[in-house]
Amino acid sequence: MIIPIEKIWKRFENKYKAINIAALEARRIKDEQSKGLMDEKINPIYEAIKRLIKGKIKYREK
Repeated sequence: MIIPIEKIWKRFENKYKAINIAALEARRIKDEQSKGLMDEKINPIYEAIKRLIKGKIKYREK
């Protein structure tokens, strides 16, 4: 399934920040998979972008 980029841009004005947040979340998901806490079949990048669009990722600005 392809995720429309427009959905990301609606939530974030800065596309670089959005991609950075998604990348950090994908890394966290991959770490959970390697520890056996999450299913290995899940694509970390796709899952991170889905969570980003739905607003399920908590982050704070530095």
